[in-house]
Amino acid sequence: MKLKTRTRIVLLQHLLELSERSNTGRHAAAALSSVEVRVFGAQGASVKVDDLEGAWLLWPGEPEPDASVPRPSTLVVLDGSWSQARKMLQRVPELRSLRRWSLQAPKGRRSLRAAPPGGMSSLEAIAEALRVLEGAEVGAQVQAVHEALVQKQLAERGYVGPHRS
Repeated sequence: MKLKTRTRIVLLQHLLELSERSNTGRHAAAALSSVEVRVFGAQGASVKVDDLEGAWLLWPGEPEPDASVPRPSTLVVLDGSWSQARKMLQRVPELRSLRRWSLQAPKGRRSLRAAPPGGMSSLEAIAEALRVLEGAEVGAQVQAVHEALVQKQLAERGYVGPHRS
């Protein structure tokens, strides 16, 4: 059963990310009823962005918005490698006009891909945003999905198991 949230999440997924085993956006869509996946990079197809007025873009390295600014009801998350995410931002002008929101990466975070300072996987960023917007319990439930994915992939790669720690 999918977790229901008040926050609408538009996941703009790079076409090349669809087949990646480490794709956390796919897991966000499977775990949350509020995630809408849109694919960027399909030949001859443009991505729908005309319904994002008032949405905020999760993006690392931005200053924290003033506490008096009302929080968003829609979040846009770019799902792909960091170079793919930058490319999406450059090639979709409507994304550049969105208010950007950076979150602190959780202490002790574990990921299978390198990230820039403040960067997180799509699923981690969604978990942190929902923690802020909808409370610690909702964020923890989504973070648990991420942790289970990391554990599974580490086990598949032979990094953890009965004889390893």
